Amino acid sequence: MYMTSSNHLTRYCTYRKPTRELTSTGKKLEKYKTHYIHSSWNSNVFSISRPHFSYDRRRIRQKLPANLDEWRIPGNCVQDEERIWLQLDEVLDQWGFTQWQHFADSILQAPSTAPQLSSGFGYTPLARTTPIWLGRFEYTNPLCRAVRTRGGHDVIIRVIVIGKEGHEHLKILRKLATGPLSLYSENHTLPMFSELQFEDIIFGVFPKAGGSVSEAHGYWPRNSVGDIVDMLLQMLEITKALAFIHSHNVAHRDAFMDNFVVQWQPESLAAKKISISRPRIYLIDFEVSVQFSEDCPIKNRVCVGPPLGGSFPSPEMYKRQCPPEVESGKPYDPFKLDVWQLASSLHQFKSKIPAIDETLAAMTDDDPVFRLSAQQALDRLGQIVASMPPESLLFEPEGAFKFKSTN
Repeated sequence: MYMTSSNHLTRYCTYRKPTRELTSTGKKLEKYKTHYIHSSWNSNVFSISRPHFSYDRRRIRQKLPANLDEWRIPGNCVQDEERIWLQLDEVLDQWGFTQWQHFADSILQAPSTAPQLSSGFGYTPLARTTPIWLGRFEYTNPLCRAVRTRGGHDVIIRVIVIGKEGHEHLKILRKLATGPLSLYSENHTLPMFSELQFEDIIFGVFPKAGGSVSEAHGYWPRNSVGDIVDMLLQMLEITKALAFIHSHNVAHRDAFMDNFVVQWQPESLAAKKISISRPRIYLIDFEVSVQFSEDCPIKNRVCVGPPLGGSFPSPEMYKRQCPPEVESGKPYDPFKLDVWQLASSLHQFKSKIPAIDETLAAMTDDDPVFRLSAQQALDRLGQIVASMPPESLLFEPEGAFKFKSTN
């Protein structure tokens, strides 16, 4: 059954009778109430039928983390992380999902028995000969889980809200990642297909992309300067996505390279030619983002201190690099922070093209007054690349992406 509203197509789903036991307890769940899903995705993806009885929701909820911080860091080993999602295995099955299995460390592996279909968000070039990397997912923290739908699409489930935490994050995602704004080509925010609610927990369902942009250089992909500069231009279009979200009064505040994902790694060095098609870049993780109202004066669109929120409740937990203005304790422009974060995570990347490297340096100026804005950086880099034939960028860059900390 469906109900429409201005922001969402809401589907009221029912669930079929459980057919297996939780391996952690050996007991079947007894009660589970029907609830709704905010969805902008094809209903065939969630093929769910009516139950004969429902789960004991309270018993499952008691075994799950009480807040986002506990879910992000549930213990000191992978087993603690796996234990959380094991409690939800039966629930995810009723939602139509098959969990990816633990492979090694923080890497999950796609199920071998379920069918796999392209969703349009993840590919691999022919030069790689096999799409094996699409069957791997490395998560930065256990708030995210890779699953496969009954229809064969791979998606990422992300914990967004627990109790009173995360509602601003959800509000921003609803604005940028769903509805009319998600349809603009300039908006590189990874779309949110659906919301799933279990007790006081709200999960977002997102497409699984080809991989992280942080792997574009210094890891396995054989990307050229042209490949990486093209990604940078998109990120600056993402900084146009940054510029785009900035134009809608949203500052990301965590715009480091590991919060950008890419459809595929071009690897033009492996193919030894420039690809006609280029992968699209997407911006993810708005957990510490801020949104200002339309009537908020520009001079008041400021923040103080490090980006906190969600599973980063205190300054002691924040380990990312910060520009001087954030550490000053004085109000600062969070939109200029986004630009600094993106460029600073490229601080060891050298294109060997002076004009490009000088532009990147200008994006990390210690004085935010002289630091380039997202639009200025995009315009400057765009002009540089437009003046050069694509073949002139088909060479290997110096340096590698390097993070002092990954949260």
